[in-house]
Amino acid sequence: MRKILKFILVCSLALGTAQLYAQEASDALDAYIKKLKHSSATGGSETAFLSVGSDFMYAQEYLEAGNYASAAYSFASIVRAHPDHAFANYQYAVSLLKQKDPEKTKLAQQFFQKAIELDPSLKARHEKDVPAQAASEPVKPATPANNDQPAETTPAKTEAVATGLDAYIAQLKHSDATGGKETQMFAPGQEAVQGIFYYEKGEFSSAETRFSLSLSVDPENPYVNYLKAVSLAAQGNDAAAKPFYQAAIAGDKTLAARYAGDVASGKAKWSKLQASKEVKTTPARKVTYGGALVYGNYTCDQSVWNGPNVSPAYRYDYKGYFALKKDGTYRWLDDGGTGRYSYNAKTGVITWLSGPMKGKAPKVSKYQKGTTVAQVTVEFDGYTWQCGCNK
Repeated sequence: MRKILKFILVCSLALGTAQLYAQEASDALDAYIKKLKHSSATGGSETAFLSVGSDFMYAQEYLEAGNYASAAYSFASIVRAHPDHAFANYQYAVSLLKQKDPEKTKLAQQFFQKAIELDPSLKARHEKDVPAQAASEPVKPATPANNDQPAETTPAKTEAVATGLDAYIAQLKHSDATGGKETQMFAPGQEAVQGIFYYEKGEFSSAETRFSLSLSVDPENPYVNYLKAVSLAAQGNDAAAKPFYQAAIAGDKTLAARYAGDVASGKAKWSKLQASKEVKTTPARKVTYGGALVYGNYTCDQSVWNGPNVSPAYRYDYKGYFALKKDGTYRWLDDGGTGRYSYNAKTGVITWLSGPMKGKAPKVSKYQKGTTVAQVTVEFDGYTWQCGCNK
């Protein structure tokens, strides 16, 4: 009797867990992920060491963290080992699509298609996750091989097929996006495709370097020779470009027809790029001395250099203040000595006629209006006071 009760209890718990997943998950993929997360948290067998569930959770964590490149790499490993794993195919496609690379987006369609063929319920999720794409390129489950119904026929689309240089560039970009052999490490295409990325942005100096590295491995490639020639000519190095241009048209004569146009376009890009790098400086505002004198207290400090490798480089030492009065007199501090001054409104020069400031013997004292603070600059031999008065 105890065994029967124990069996009923276990079955009830299992049924309750399954119902919980069904309630919380919005579709089969969500249910699968929740199940794996539960297994991972409780040490379940679905995510045991070296299991496909463990590998899936490893990739899923990358995806949820926004590390789409690592997620794609990990899901791709699962798909290679388990090509009929519908959810791995689907999440691999999502990881590719999230990287917003045109070639990876194209590749993603193959795995969305495969996932939906394996599990048709994923079609609804695909339409929700990628609505614009699903509307323009609907993915349909594969038609069974024994279907007796005649296949639907639709007019074939006529698309322009890239040839020559354009085809070569498209091939390298696709290889780079999908891990193809043409752009594997140490392959000439690896440097060539990096050069192409620089080339398309108008960064012809960096592009030229990459193309040179590619040609050191495959010197006869007409398209890399051509791209290097354009890169050199775009920078104004027409003589240096000539041998690479000749090597290019020796391999593909059709390149001659587009050279002048590509060079002209390249020179325009290069000029624009160089112009954007120029540092534009604003001329220092011209200091205007003179004008109507502001009367009041002028507080003075002296800028003193603190020495090399010291932060801050300068300190400001307080030197006191003087009060300018409208009647042509001034006072040094509240209880200090007084004296007279004259002021030239055209030049801004203040001349100390008597009193403490005359005794300090400055070389020149000049007034400027300023915007919020009126200022008198008092210059001595080797140092300067900046004296300001809040208006």
